[in-house]
Amino acid sequence: MQRIDVRAGDIVVKQGGEGDCFFVVGDGEFEVLATQEEKDGNAPRVLQRYTAEKLSSFGELALMYNKPLQASVQAVTNGTLWALKREDFRGILMSEFSNLSSLKLLRSVDLLSRLTILQLSNIADSLLEVSFCDGQKIVDKNEDLLGLYVIQKGVIKITCEMDLLKSASLSSLIMPAIEKHDDGVSGKSFSVEKNEGSYFGEWTLLGEHITSLSAVAVGDVVCSVLTKEKFDSVVGPMSKLSQDDHKSKRYSTSLSPEPVQDMDTSTINKIQLSDLEWRNYLYCTDCSDIGLVRVLDSDKFLTLKRFSKQKVRKLGKEATVLKEKNLMKSTSQSVFVPQVLCTSADESYAGILLDTFIACCMTSIIHSPLDETSAQFCAASVVLALEGLHKIGILYRGVSPDVLVFDHTGYIQLVDFRFGKNLSGDCSERTFTICGMADSLAPEIIQGKGHCFPADWWAVGALIYFMLKGEMPFGSWRESEVTYARIVKGQLTLPQDFSNDAVDIITKLLEVEEGARLGSQGTDSIKAHPWFHDIDWEGLAEHRVIAPPDIISLINLYLETHSDDVVATSCSPIQEFEEPNTPEWLEDW
Repeated sequence: MQRIDVRAGDIVVKQGGEGDCFFVVGDGEFEVLATQEEKDGNAPRVLQRYTAEKLSSFGELALMYNKPLQASVQAVTNGTLWALKREDFRGILMSEFSNLSSLKLLRSVDLLSRLTILQLSNIADSLLEVSFCDGQKIVDKNEDLLGLYVIQKGVIKITCEMDLLKSASLSSLIMPAIEKHDDGVSGKSFSVEKNEGSYFGEWTLLGEHITSLSAVAVGDVVCSVLTKEKFDSVVGPMSKLSQDDHKSKRYSTSLSPEPVQDMDTSTINKIQLSDLEWRNYLYCTDCSDIGLVRVLDSDKFLTLKRFSKQKVRKLGKEATVLKEKNLMKSTSQSVFVPQVLCTSADESYAGILLDTFIACCMTSIIHSPLDETSAQFCAASVVLALEGLHKIGILYRGVSPDVLVFDHTGYIQLVDFRFGKNLSGDCSERTFTICGMADSLAPEIIQGKGHCFPADWWAVGALIYFMLKGEMPFGSWRESEVTYARIVKGQLTLPQDFSNDAVDIITKLLEVEEGARLGSQGTDSIKAHPWFHDIDWEGLAEHRVIAPPDIISLINLYLETHSDDVVATSCSPIQEFEEPNTPEWLEDW
């Protein structure tokens, strides 16, 4: 990126001009002006202010397409901007990384999944390749592992003591052992074989020492090893990220949900965050957490979405958070969208309490292809949810394995509306904001042509492919930025083991031309597709259909392996700094 020094009063971009740069504020203060008012004899109206403290940036649409700028940006003080030109950005998108195979292996490590492609590329360059012959010991009991081992070739047999079954750090080892039961577990120890493409030893990056295991090569083995020293030198200490990752996987199987209908309405409306005990993190966004809470002095468990007031202020996302709250409250009658029971706030958080008992994210349990019946059940649930949202004019833009969650009965729930937007009931109104989960973006979003409800149906097509294949149809942007180019061109290859009906519906949903895309003329065309032939739409909407056994078993296995990781903390931890007065944006919370 290019550094640009500006003085107070300088016009960075002018309304009506053609922009070709994305800007990040490095220092100083800038304001967005509607200069049309100046032509009418009025002083320019200030629409927004950008500062380095708020991590402000602007001009992202200029990276995608040529379009007249909607407002001017002027420097209020002397400052610094960092600029990325469109041509440079497109060069990055179209580039291929020479160490792509190593990047794919590293991306499979849950602990590293939040890192950027550039961070992973730097880590890949730091990997140490080691070889072992058949029967050679990689690590013996009472020894520390050298680091994170990613198996490039061969098989490694790992033997571990049973008392480590309670260790959250060993979840990648425990899962296969539990699945094999009699074959893997015997006496006071269990054994598991790790194949090509799998990994172990990630706990060493956290500074944890586990010495009660041994590893032996089965045949010739080649591993890539990442030591903690190398990792820290590239990325920095992992402790903070690791805590968040472990929190996002914590849950309890000992909880038996009590129906929210049993709660008195007047009691629900009076619930404050101090009345809730935070039990488990489901996942986090930039300024919010979604997790399970217990109502104090009761056995009732609900789901809470809470926003850190400190983070919201720092990122300048007050309006975005309020928009999400209002969207969620307006969808109370939509199927597979939990009802908002109440909203409350304290010194640290603003919370939205939901009448659902969330179990886990989709990506927490789907690591390999689902059977077709399970995929049909999940996809049909999403179709019904979107149908209800579209009828009330809400574009969702959050259909993604990273965002969708399962409740304890195996049903899909929509609890994340950060990408949602109110539109008119048809496609006469279009929105140009580029947002959503990168791997699920429709071509018209990436190209900045403006988009409407068909963008959601594109994401459903990508979701069906993911559930049947275990990976996204156009690859992942985390592995290669050419994913965007493949989406825009519709470069799709369907596996030969997909059924004819699955191929047909995926092809029609992943149609680049949105006007010809299945669902663009209404949801009925999707519901009538042969792939959904066995779906009882009415029974599904009324929760009379039992979730497929595979979904239930995957959820139960996930809960069992995280049963000892429950966190019971107050919803209002003491913060180092809090403003004494309620922020203006929270007055009507």
